[in-house]
Amino acid sequence: MRISWECWAKTLWLPCFRVTCMAHRTEGTIMLRKALSAVISVVLNIGVANAAEVVRAVGTSQYNFVIPTGTCLMEDNNARDKLFINTVETLLNGAANKLIVLSVECARQRTWRNNVPGNILDYFMYYIPNNLVDRVFDGDTTKLRKDLCLDMRKQGDATLSGVKRIVADAAKELNANIAVTSTKYIGVVDEDEHGCYAALLIGVKGTDGKIILMSSLVTSTVVRGKPLFSALYHRYQGAQTTERSLQEAKLTAAAFDTRNP
Repeated sequence: MRISWECWAKTLWLPCFRVTCMAHRTEGTIMLRKALSAVISVVLNIGVANAAEVVRAVGTSQYNFVIPTGTCLMEDNNARDKLFINTVETLLNGAANKLIVLSVECARQRTWRNNVPGNILDYFMYYIPNNLVDRVFDGDTTKLRKDLCLDMRKQGDATLSGVKRIVADAAKELNANIAVTSTKYIGVVDEDEHGCYAALLIGVKGTDGKIILMSSLVTSTVVRGKPLFSALYHRYQGAQTTERSLQEAKLTAAAFDTRNP
């Protein structure tokens, strides 16, 4: 059975944002990543054996969601974490997607919780298009994953045409200064037995008027008939950012498969 996934790409972005709160102003930043080729210049600190995980329900099933080593789970019961979670959820909702799990680079989470303003540039999330939350597809898992990857390979820059409007709407709702200046869908950069990996670049402008280029590495997979997506975000600093993100994403996807037989 051929599967068509129409909403997944709308969440490949998540721009730089600065959140204005009632009593005080907090700054956070959401972005994306990718561009390809080159050698890993960063030593990766992630391993299947060490990966943390959290159990969450999607539809009627529960899954063990593995988060990359070096990132820490953002929790609803922490007020500062919840601020960031709400922002991400609002942006995803505008693209008809649902946030499942959100984690942030651990050192930045600590400073964020201590009310240190500034950007959040390194984070990771699992999400799913709203129309797929309750869907379970029959068929061979390998074929379903390949079908999904084939669809991702067919996408282009036109897929992101609605991003600026979605972000503008979210900015009004959040009372935040969010502006997307550019988007570029790099495309699928790798595929293996665990999933399909696509890269994206986005330019974002904050309240200081400076533009930050972000990279996002999106992983798509199907587990027990359920299509699931994750996105890994870093500030783009060249092709090595894409390569680093790809290796992190592949290790996380392999661990996710192991935890969800």
